[in-house]
Amino acid sequence: MPLRLFAALILLLASATASEAAPNIVVIMTDDQDDTGSIAYMPKLRALVGEQGLTFKNSFVDLPLCAPSRASFFTGQAAHNTGIKANNPLDDGGWESFKDKEANALPVWLKQAGYTTALFGKYINRYGQQSTWGAWLAWAGNLINVELKGPTVGNPRDWVPPGWDLWFAFTGSRARYFDYAVNENGTILYFDHSPSDYSTDVVKDRAVRFIRDQAGKSTPFFAYIATKAVHSQGARAIPAPQYANAFEEVGLPMGPNFNEKDVTRKALKANPIHGESQTQLTKDYRAMLQALQSVDDLVAAVVEALKEAGKLDDTVIIYTSDNGYMFGEHRLIGKSAAYEESIKVPLLISGPGIPKNEIRNQLVTNLDLTATIVDLAHARPGTILDGRSLVPLFAKAPWRSAILLQSPINRFQLPHNRFTAVRTVTRKYVKYDSGFEELFDLEADPYELSNEIANPSYAGDLAALREMDDKLKTCAGASCFVP
Repeated sequence: MPLRLFAALILLLASATASEAAPNIVVIMTDDQDDTGSIAYMPKLRALVGEQGLTFKNSFVDLPLCAPSRASFFTGQAAHNTGIKANNPLDDGGWESFKDKEANALPVWLKQAGYTTALFGKYINRYGQQSTWGAWLAWAGNLINVELKGPTVGNPRDWVPPGWDLWFAFTGSRARYFDYAVNENGTILYFDHSPSDYSTDVVKDRAVRFIRDQAGKSTPFFAYIATKAVHSQGARAIPAPQYANAFEEVGLPMGPNFNEKDVTRKALKANPIHGESQTQLTKDYRAMLQALQSVDDLVAAVVEALKEAGKLDDTVIIYTSDNGYMFGEHRLIGKSAAYEESIKVPLLISGPGIPKNEIRNQLVTNLDLTATIVDLAHARPGTILDGRSLVPLFAKAPWRSAILLQSPINRFQLPHNRFTAVRTVTRKYVKYDSGFEELFDLEADPYELSNEIANPSYAGDLAALREMDDKLKTCAGASCFVP
């Protein structure tokens, strides 16, 4: 073979290998961050990830609650397939219910694909949390020969799940901003309440150190960075001291659905929000924005560390949250509802092969993130994935027309709080266990004020959505994708 031809062949093979090389993957996941405006207060995230990649305007979670959402992320399965629809083990939720799935989850698949894996921050609710009253439940059950489920006694605070090379996770009591413990690869570290112990900054610094340690290494890495922010601790989120007085001029967003005047045709009929309640809610909202400033700093520090390590051009960065949050919309405060503010979350993705500074409006879910990571990493999942890789959307390919939504389930819920729902580009149908139904025309009524369930003009849509809801609430794998 002529030398010139041989050299050309070598270059071609090298080019093909480089194009197929698995990228590094960094996932940054906040807690309780909605997608109705909070990103506007995160200039570093917008500049370093949004302008360098894609911003998804219609990103949703399958179930808007912490543990179920995170369990779905690590398994790629909808909540009706994981069986985890609550945070509490009394309702088959939380880490106790997830633990037996750890050996066949995303980090294990990535390890098998050759990745170095690391977790920083929050894992699954109740991870490493001790319990004494669970023992009393078990004792009482033995007396009457009935199984009374309670929290696992003595959850190991130093447990490191399979698949992780570096484990730096909040353990024991719930994740906190100050005064918390971290399990670092089996060693318990304690942090108190000095400014340097602020958990978002601690998680940031440890993640940055890990990324810098990857300089010069050829093995791809996966880093999952999950903050306590912006979940409340006590009354509200706690900002770092340097941001405690930020945004004092910012008022509570009050769109048309804030403190909704008439909820008679809604399943959830909360009391109006007035006076001191509204004042406190304004403080809650500002605290959320203040806490996000440290997350914005984290994003910038991660990007800078990737650049210093020579890894930025080979790294996919994914920014999202586990669920949204309502600040008085429809008179509701919190999550777990079918309304947009509860189910919609930020999603920004940048990295090699991803267009810069573009918007995508297709319907995507947290289940798609798992499928995307598996796709990019050339990994083999050990379960049937209910999501679909987003890689085709990097080039604006045809996409789905509908997604399933579902509610948390606990033993104290009333039937009108439990639901399954279907959201399309223009419609949302919600079916509650009580039999109550809601139908919203999201084009004409984006704030979900008018329940059109009895409007004959929507009879055709209603029939199709009811049928779709019946199918999707038991779907698995490919049947969860509605073309």
